[in-house]
Amino acid sequence: MSAPADWSPAEQRLWTAFTHGTQLDLGGLSPVVGSPNGEYWGEDQIIRAEALAHLLIHGPEQEPGKPPRLILKGARITGRFDAGCAELASFLFIECVFDQTPFMNDAKLQFMGFQKCRLPGLDAARIRCDGPVWLDDTRFFGPVVLEDTEIGGDLRIKATTVDAGHDRVAIQLDAAHVANHLVLHGARTIGAISMVNLRADGNLVLRDAHFDMPGGWAVHAPRLVVGGSVFGESGIRVTGGVMLGGSSVAGEVLLDRIEISRPLEMALDLDHSRFALGFKCLNGRIHGAIRLHHMIVGCQVDLQNTRITQVKKGVDAVRADHLEVDGTAVFADVDLDGPLNLHGAKIACNLILSGAKLRGVEKQAAFNADGARIGNHLIARDCTADGGVVLTAAEIEGNTNFIDATLRNGAAVAFDLRRAILKGSLQAGGSLTVTGTMALTNASVGVDLVLRDATLTNPRGKAMAATGLQVAGDLIADRCTTAGLIDLAGSAIKGDLRLVDAELKGLSADEASRGTVVDPKGEWRGLAVRCTGARVDGDVDLRGAQLHRELGLNGVNVGRTVRIEGTHLAAEGPSALTADGLVAETLVLKPAAPPVHAVSLASAHVTELVDGAASWPSTAPINLSGFHYERLDSDLPVEDRLNLLRRATPVYAAGPYEKLAACLELAGQDADARVVRHASIRRSYQAKNPVIRLWGNLQDLVVGYGYAPGRALAISVLLLLGAGLWFTVGVTGCLPASPGLCPVKADEHPTWDAWLYSLDLLIPLVDLGHEKAWDPLGVSKLVALALTMSGWVLTTVVIAAAGRTLRRS
Repeated sequence: MSAPADWSPAEQRLWTAFTHGTQLDLGGLSPVVGSPNGEYWGEDQIIRAEALAHLLIHGPEQEPGKPPRLILKGARITGRFDAGCAELASFLFIECVFDQTPFMNDAKLQFMGFQKCRLPGLDAARIRCDGPVWLDDTRFFGPVVLEDTEIGGDLRIKATTVDAGHDRVAIQLDAAHVANHLVLHGARTIGAISMVNLRADGNLVLRDAHFDMPGGWAVHAPRLVVGGSVFGESGIRVTGGVMLGGSSVAGEVLLDRIEISRPLEMALDLDHSRFALGFKCLNGRIHGAIRLHHMIVGCQVDLQNTRITQVKKGVDAVRADHLEVDGTAVFADVDLDGPLNLHGAKIACNLILSGAKLRGVEKQAAFNADGARIGNHLIARDCTADGGVVLTAAEIEGNTNFIDATLRNGAAVAFDLRRAILKGSLQAGGSLTVTGTMALTNASVGVDLVLRDATLTNPRGKAMAATGLQVAGDLIADRCTTAGLIDLAGSAIKGDLRLVDAELKGLSADEASRGTVVDPKGEWRGLAVRCTGARVDGDVDLRGAQLHRELGLNGVNVGRTVRIEGTHLAAEGPSALTADGLVAETLVLKPAAPPVHAVSLASAHVTELVDGAASWPSTAPINLSGFHYERLDSDLPVEDRLNLLRRATPVYAAGPYEKLAACLELAGQDADARVVRHASIRRSYQAKNPVIRLWGNLQDLVVGYGYAPGRALAISVLLLLGAGLWFTVGVTGCLPASPGLCPVKADEHPTWDAWLYSLDLLIPLVDLGHEKAWDPLGVSKLVALALTMSGWVLTTVVIAAAGRTLRRS
C-alpha cells in the first residue's frame, strides 16, 4: 500500500518511514532556538496535520518485524491536528513546530512524545496512554491540558516551558493518573500548574522547576497523591503560592532551597497533608506564610535555615498547629517574620529550634506550642524570640534546652511554661536573656531546672512567676541576674535551691503598684525573692548572692540547710529578711555585712543556728518571737546576744532567753547560760510595776536573782565586820567594870561579845541569846536597827532566790 497521490514528497517520505518504523528527519533547525515564522521552513520540511492524523489513525501496516510508530524530526506541522476520541499509533515529534494546538481529547495510544518542539498548546484531556508521555525541552505558548488522563508510564515535562499568561492555568493535570513518575525537572510555566486530585504512582520530580503566577496559586495540587517521593531539592522557584493541602506522599517530600513569593498571602499550604517518610525544606526563601495545619509526617520535618518574610500582620509565619511528626521536627536557624505556631503538635522525637529567629506581632506569641507533646528533647539553644515563647501545658519527655536564648516580650510573659510537664531537665542558663516574665506556675520539671548565668528582666513585675512549681531535682540559678520578683511561693523542690553569687534586684514597691493587680496570695511588692510556703528537700543556698530588696522565706520548709553566707542583704525597703515560720535543719545566717533593714524569724524552727557579729542589724528591728532552735554555733559574745534578744523582743518573753541558755549549756558554756538566765529574770522584773521592779532590783543587788550567791555572803560579812567593829570600839562601856552595851537585866546577861551580838542581829531566824540581852543607846541603837533590817532583807532575798533556783532545777 502506498501513500495517497496528493501527498507532498515530504509526506510520502513520512509514509514510508512509518511503514518501516523508523525516524524521518526533514532537517529543520531546532525551533526552540530558531524562528517560528513560516519563511523559516522549506516545502520539503512541511507536513500537513491532516496527513499526520491519517497515518496515526488509519495508517498502513508496518513491514514484518517493524514497530507501529511515527518518529518525525525537524518538521513544521500545518493545520489542525485533530485526533479526538481516536485510537492512535505511538508517535514522537522531535524539533517540530505546530502551527495550531493539537487536539487529542479522549484519544488512546501506547506512547506519545514531543521533544524540543514548539506548540501553541496541547489539548489532551482524558487520553489513555498505556506507556509514557514525553513533553521534554518543548515550548508551549498556550495551556497544556492533560486533565483526567491515564498514563501507563512516566509523564515527563522536563526542561519544558509553558506560557499561558499569568492569569491562566499553564499545565492542567487535575484528576490525572500517572502509573510511574511525573517529571517536571527544569519545567517553566507562566501561569499555574494544576494537579488537583492527581495520582502519581512513582515519584514527583520538581528539581529546578519554575512556576509563575503572581498573587495566585502557581502550584495548585490539593489532594495530590504520590506513591513515591517528591523531589524538589534543587532550586524550585515559584512566583505565587504552592497549594498541597490534603496531599498524600508515600515517600518523602524534599523542597530544599525552594523560593516561593506570595507576599502577605499564604505561600505554602500543606494543611492535612500526609508525608510518610519526611518533609524537608532546607534553606528555603519564602515570601508569605506557611501552613502545616494537621499535617502528618511519618519521619522528619526539617525547615532548617529557611527564611520566611513578608507575612501579613496577625498571621502566623508557620502555622503548624496539631502537626504530627513520627520523628524529629527541625526549625533550626529559621528566620521568621511572624510567629511559629505548634499548638497541640505531637512530635515523637526531638523539636529543634537552635539558632531560630522568631517574631511575634503585638499580642501574638513568637513561638506557641501550648498543649504540644514532644517525645524527646526540645532544643532551642541560641534561639531569639521577639514575642512570647508559649509552652503552656506542653509535655516534653526529654530535656528542654534554652541555653543562650534571647526571649523578649516587654513587660508581658516572655517564657510561658505554666502547667507544662517537663520530664527531663530545663536547661536555660548560659547567656539566656528573658525580657518579661518567665512563667512556671504549676509546672513540673522531672530533673533539674538550671538558670545558671541567666538574665531575667521585668523590673515592674515578676521576673519569674513559679508559684506551685515542682522540681524533682535541683533549681540552680548560680550567677543569675534578675530585675523583678523571683516568686517561688508554694513550690516544691526535691533537691537544692541554689542562688549562689546571683544578683537579685527585685521589685520596687512603688514601681509595681502602678496599674498592677494585687496578688491574691499575698503582698509581693518590694521583694527580691518570695518563697512563701515552699518546700525544699535539700539546701537553700544564697552564698555570695546580692539582694537589692527583701528575701522572703515565710513558711518555707527546708530539709537541710539555709545558707545566707557572704550574702548581701537588701539595701532598699523596710525589711532585709523575712523568714517567719521557716523550718530547716540548719540556718547559716552570716551575711557579708550587717543588714541595714529589719530581720524577722518569728515562729521559725531550726535545729541549728549558725550566726556571727554581722548576722543582725545594728539599728533596724529584729523579730525573734517564737523562734526555736536547739543548737547554736556562734562567735557572738553573750552580751551582744543579750542585746540582740532585748531588741528582738520588745515585749518580754522568757522563751527566747531560756532557749538561748539551753543552747549555751549544750555547747558547754554554762557560765554564759547563767548570765542569760540572770538577764532574763532581771528583764522580767523590769516589765512589772514599780514596787515589784524595786523588789527585783533588790534581789539583783543582793544575790543576782540566785545566780550570784557569793554576793549575799559578802554583804553579810561586810555588815558583820562593820557592826562588830562598831560595837567593839565605838561603844563606851555602860559600867566601868563591864565594857559594851548596857544589859537589859543587870543580873541576867551573857558575857558581852560584840561579834556574837552583831551576828545575832544579822540573823533574824536564829536566837543566839545576845540580841535581847543588851540595850543599845544613841547611835548604837541606830546601828542595831539597821543591822536587824539588813538581816531580814538578806534572809528574805536569799530564801526567794533559793526557791527560784529549786524551781528551775
